[in-house]
Amino acid sequence: MSPATSTVPAAPSTASTSTGAESQLPYGRSRKQVSRACDWCRVRRIRCDNEQPCKACRQRGAQCTQNGGDGPRTLPQALREIDKLKARVRELESELAAYKSQPRAVAAITPVSPSDQSSPVQSVKSQVQNMAVVKPRWEGIYVATARSDQPSYYGPSSIYYFVSRIGCYLGKALQQPHADKSFQTRGGSKNMHETDSPDDNARQDPSEIVSGTDARWGALRRVHEEALLKLFWEGYHCFMPIVDETEFRQHYASLWEPSRTTRKQSPLVDIILALSLQYGYAFIPRNATHLADHDEAYGDSAVAGRWYYRRSQALLSADLESPSLTTVQCYLFSICYLCCASFQNMCHIVHAQAVRAGQTLGLHLEPPADTPHGERELRKRVWWHVLLLEAKISTKLGRPFLLDLGQVSSMSRPSDDLATATYNNSSLGAYGPGPDITWLSFSSHNCQLFITMANIYEVLYDKCGEAIHQNNITSIYADPNVLESCAKVLAASMPILRAWADNVPEQLKMRRRSGGEPFSTDRSAVEIDPLAPMWVQRQRVWLELAYHTTALNLTRPFITFYSHSSCYTPTAEQFANIAVDHAISYTLIMHQVVFESDLLCGWNEFFFLQWSAAMTIVGFILAYPIHPATPKARQALDKAIAVFDNFAPNFPVSADAARIVRNLVSKADLLAGGAEPTKAIEAPVAPLGISPIPLTGNSQVPTNDSLSWLDPSRQDDSVQFNQFMDWAMSVDAYNNFDNFFDASNPVDAWAFGQGAGGVQ
Repeated sequence: MSPATSTVPAAPSTASTSTGAESQLPYGRSRKQVSRACDWCRVRRIRCDNEQPCKACRQRGAQCTQNGGDGPRTLPQALREIDKLKARVRELESELAAYKSQPRAVAAITPVSPSDQSSPVQSVKSQVQNMAVVKPRWEGIYVATARSDQPSYYGPSSIYYFVSRIGCYLGKALQQPHADKSFQTRGGSKNMHETDSPDDNARQDPSEIVSGTDARWGALRRVHEEALLKLFWEGYHCFMPIVDETEFRQHYASLWEPSRTTRKQSPLVDIILALSLQYGYAFIPRNATHLADHDEAYGDSAVAGRWYYRRSQALLSADLESPSLTTVQCYLFSICYLCCASFQNMCHIVHAQAVRAGQTLGLHLEPPADTPHGERELRKRVWWHVLLLEAKISTKLGRPFLLDLGQVSSMSRPSDDLATATYNNSSLGAYGPGPDITWLSFSSHNCQLFITMANIYEVLYDKCGEAIHQNNITSIYADPNVLESCAKVLAASMPILRAWADNVPEQLKMRRRSGGEPFSTDRSAVEIDPLAPMWVQRQRVWLELAYHTTALNLTRPFITFYSHSSCYTPTAEQFANIAVDHAISYTLIMHQVVFESDLLCGWNEFFFLQWSAAMTIVGFILAYPIHPATPKARQALDKAIAVFDNFAPNFPVSADAARIVRNLVSKADLLAGGAEPTKAIEAPVAPLGISPIPLTGNSQVPTNDSLSWLDPSRQDDSVQFNQFMDWAMSVDAYNNFDNFFDASNPVDAWAFGQGAGGVQ
């Protein structure tokens, strides 16, 4: 048939019956478009309309539905979906392998006797009693922080416990007490700040905080607050996507009235401003701040923004009976603020409030079906950050979990697709080339990292507690067989952590120079991509450093200060080497990023992580003075000290951290000078790598001493031990409440030429 006489092919019979009238329309008339065909018409690829129900469904007398989802429509979309599914399969396989290797506590159920069958109450009671299993625990230590004489509990996974082991070892090896003055910090001590106010015990009345009647200091001007909020969007927002940017901006604008010089109060705005002040303080030259800030007690970035923090907490107290999503958001930001201000116990307690407030709102459940998409995803992100902080804080302090993180796999993850990332006109979006990532992708992988770490942690410490209980010892260091068996449990679980690293998208991995691999301990320099958006660069650094931190925290307990000549522990020694490798990698990357960019400027949390890595390295070179990794570890400590010196101008305790590390390095050099290679491994009671050491005069480590010193919770010389811990804790928990809650302490001076005065 010639083109001139060609006609439109007839439609299928199923469509011709339903569109008979429309088929008579002239050929040139354009087809009417619909926004979305119903399920029945779309499957059969026939014409639909915008009516509900559509004409075709009315004619067949069936329900007209639009429940079908959009599948991949292009090859790149299909490939990305395949990659996601493959990554999920690998992740589930790793979780299954760890689950199979996890030891199970089996509860013996006593058979019910015939006499018990006559009493249902007695039967149930007997069953419950027999099924109740109390897991034995590896006990930690009780030490007082730098700001109080009240002791707090810290578990074996905490840096506090590891530092206490270093103190036990030094006390045993040096056989001399530590001088008090040498352990007093300049920037952070028990008397960090003594107020100059007439009333040294003055505290601002909470009603003044809430009502804003504190005319002496007041709040910042609007232009200053908006500048701080800009820092928040550039910094914390890409790490903690738990607020809707557009809604927050609208909320903030609504707080200002033309007739007022101050805005209405909002706990969410206040805590975000407190975080921004704490973060942004590092960008201010010391000579540009208010005169009061030249005092170290005032000019400390860790507690900058405390006035806003206090007002936020006062406002939150009114919402305890009827919390909202904003309440949980405020708690999460408060946790970050307190963590960077070194108030670790307050941080842990506020997290418990966030958990209970979230459960009150039902955040631990799937959002209701009628919840709008944007709100649904926001609720998920908020709760997943509650889980992240649960894993992070509990393992950091060595305390029990409040939530069952093993149930996380049953919860749907927050979406990180482009539609969600750009919802409500978010200023951050996606980054390519290749399979795109969005600014929300980091949050998903970061949460998964810490939850994975927590699962490994729980398996390991359950095994440690069980082994300690079965062998009637107080720590795993008293029996080399126990130490090795626990190390093997960790060895079976560590592939899960590596699987997480393999599943991170290439765009979120920090490339290495000289062919180095991301998330490796090959000590290669990182490649900072100046062309990538700032949020991508920061997320890459964060993931890399977080990975090394989680790895060293899991493996650090296997750094031992005692060598059992009768038993070889290869797995434990391998993990000691892995721990120092990750600590060195963290230090090298931190040093490079700090001195080659400003990506980590103002992030006090990374200082505390650097402190943890530095103390891990110190412990290693004390325990293994003759080891292939020791020279590299010693060099890394020099870089750690340089990082501390870099933080010191706006973070006084950093200078003390550098001084403490130098002090410990000198002690390590002293002990290493007395080590004999021929006796380094076979010394029967001296710590690993140390033969009996001549120290002061002819004193030596006694060869017939017991091993009680290996357990920090059992110390004969409590005075010496407490002195050492007071010295070390001055870095981990150095601020005191006099500075934090001092009413005479001015609102933080910002780099706008504003002094202590408020809005005039």
